[in-house]
Amino acid sequence: LGPWRQTLPMLFCPGLLVVLSCNYSNVSKYNYCFSDFPFPDDVVDHPHNTDMQEYIESYVDHFKLRQHIQFNTSVISVRRDSDVWVIQTRRHGSESVTRVKNVAVATGHHALPKMPSFPGQETFSGEILHSVKYNDAVSNGIVNKKPLVVGVGNSGLDVAVDLFTRGGCKPTLLSTRSGAWVVGNHVFNYAVDLYACRLFLLIPWRIGTRIFEVMMKLLNGNPYTHGLNPTMRALQAQPSVSGSLFFHLRRNNVVVKPNVKRISGNTVVFTDDTSAEVDTIVYCTGYKIDLPFLDDDVRTVLLDDESNDVHLYKNVFCPPVGPSLAFIGFVQPASGGIVNMSETQARWFAQVALGSVSLPSTPVMEQDIAAEKEYARERYFKSTRHTIQRDPITYNDEVAGFFGARPQLWRHPLLAYRLIAGSCGSAQWRLQGPGKWSGAPKAVRSIPVTSLMAATFWLIVLLLVYLFYSIYSLLF
Repeated sequence: LGPWRQTLPMLFCPGLLVVLSCNYSNVSKYNYCFSDFPFPDDVVDHPHNTDMQEYIESYVDHFKLRQHIQFNTSVISVRRDSDVWVIQTRRHGSESVTRVKNVAVATGHHALPKMPSFPGQETFSGEILHSVKYNDAVSNGIVNKKPLVVGVGNSGLDVAVDLFTRGGCKPTLLSTRSGAWVVGNHVFNYAVDLYACRLFLLIPWRIGTRIFEVMMKLLNGNPYTHGLNPTMRALQAQPSVSGSLFFHLRRNNVVVKPNVKRISGNTVVFTDDTSAEVDTIVYCTGYKIDLPFLDDDVRTVLLDDESNDVHLYKNVFCPPVGPSLAFIGFVQPASGGIVNMSETQARWFAQVALGSVSLPSTPVMEQDIAAEKEYARERYFKSTRHTIQRDPITYNDEVAGFFGARPQLWRHPLLAYRLIAGSCGSAQWRLQGPGKWSGAPKAVRSIPVTSLMAATFWLIVLLLVYLFYSIYSLLF
């Protein structure tokens, strides 16, 4: 269950990433599910953490996975010995060694909390914590206090709103270094991730980002008037999602401040030289990749600790290591959720392990890695958060194409409109190929197509028909 389980991790694994107790998924259920197991119809667009917990439990039971999982086991080391991998584990105080042919590392990229250190921070007498240890204002004892939240990613916005709504902390200060574009969970009555579709992704991103920025300004006003001050274009980073932030900004329940300049006792001075007295600081400053169990000979060719960059072909395979070691979930979705991206990676790895699919040569993979890094440097805002960022639809299409699961329009003419103008959810990558699911067409049809993208699609069709008719009239 990972971060979605609210009870046991907090008691027995205090370092484990756990979502806020009030958390709803920032990604809709259509794009945050496994490809052959949709959410029940009665679950809201953005599932609550209890819905997510129940969904994952149901998935495990439906596919009878529980009997294949060894729980309460920690991995001490993973090292290569000739053509096998040696896994050293500890369970209930007892250590054991297992030798396997293939290994999938699915620990994810949200592993090691990043804790900034500002000048004078050692003089602060209040509490400092990272969001990994934040559950809610009441259980964390931050009630009627003067908190400062640092960071305006999804966690930072959720924590800031929770500190006011549950903790009665008015105002809650929200500090940002680089600013952010913030969008609500719904845009024109559709879950915002439903706008990510092949039709929109055909638009050059520099044009697409202008369109997206206009939409956000029409819905919520100019972000600069709220102090959010984004230093990047909207599609150069993953927009932060909050359904209630602007409500609280307009009422000064949450007040945005620039980056912290220094701390003197309980006084925090910001880069605009304003200051505030605070007694609690919550760092929502993200995470770094951490792979302490890997042998150094593998880890050094794979991970750059300083830049948080990974040397992986399509974010899965490290060319110097080979196809027997895969990294699942080491990708940051630009929109939508990581579930279907991780699943597509896992399905690819399974086909490689079975020998049904082969990887390209090492030089070809190295060339592709270099090209993708260059594209990422040009496209995305420079930060450790964006070294592994990818667009889910284009990424899934490419990886699924390696093992024959990329949906082809000519094979699914009755779904072509939805495959072009809709996000289509996770089931689209079960329409064909290994593991093809008979329920995929119905699942794809159940995903809403936004009115805006539908109108754009049919307008383009009409223009093409008119253009074809005009050319035909001139020729004949």
